[in-house]
Amino acid sequence: MKKSIRLLLGNVVMWLGVFLFGCIVTAYGKTNPISDYSRSEEKEAFSIQEENYEKENLNSDNNQKKVAYLTFDDGPSNHSEQLLDLLEEEGVKATFFVVAKDDVESERIYQRIVRDGHGLGLHSYSHVYEKIYSSPELFQEDLWKLKTFLYHKTGVSCNIYRFPGGSSNSMMKFPIEDCKEFLEEKNIRYFDWNSSAEDAVCVGSSPDVLLKRVLKDALKYNHPVILMHDLNCCETTLNMVRPLIRRLKQEGYAFDRLTCDTNL
Repeated sequence: MKKSIRLLLGNVVMWLGVFLFGCIVTAYGKTNPISDYSRSEEKEAFSIQEENYEKENLNSDNNQKKVAYLTFDDGPSNHSEQLLDLLEEEGVKATFFVVAKDDVESERIYQRIVRDGHGLGLHSYSHVYEKIYSSPELFQEDLWKLKTFLYHKTGVSCNIYRFPGGSSNSMMKFPIEDCKEFLEEKNIRYFDWNSSAEDAVCVGSSPDVLLKRVLKDALKYNHPVILMHDLNCCETTLNMVRPLIRRLKQEGYAFDRLTCDTNL
């Protein structure tokens, strides 16, 4: 009898000890400052890593968005072949807004522009402001004549355009909206510029002067559209293009041609 009582008391003591130990462990787990601090630090570290990852991606995206668009108006010229060679050597694409020149050499230049992967754009068949800007009908006739001309020379139906003198020129004798409606109807997108070498205005300017003019505005933008000219009288422009490309590369710019889908 006494033995049974001792055994019973022993079991009670054992289970009471287990119960008390469990309570202590539970309470310790809930209030342990080291445990709580570790979980907090882990969460904070994860958040910091996530924020850094987002910042790195954002910076990467911003770098990728720096794209320069080199554009050359009024060609082909005596310098076109050298200009295309230079662009090929530098691994850069550009856009040529051309006029109509019906000779064998010009036809070869049109075709090489396309073959090399550059943008072939419409500028003007005649480039005579007084004519093309005298009426909507003559504007449309000039543009469509050039489009047809280039299609026969290259097999490409050009769908990008640059107004001679830009879309805000003072020579137009009718509302610019008439032109824009026509372009939209024909699925042709026009492009102005936000940086210019002013090489056709100040003919003979040194390459250094031209470079300074371009960079003065180009570096303000993630998407500079740079106006230059492919004219016989603009030989110094040819000598400025390589330094321009290399400076823009140093500034983190990539290069591309203009298309209807270009996001500016």
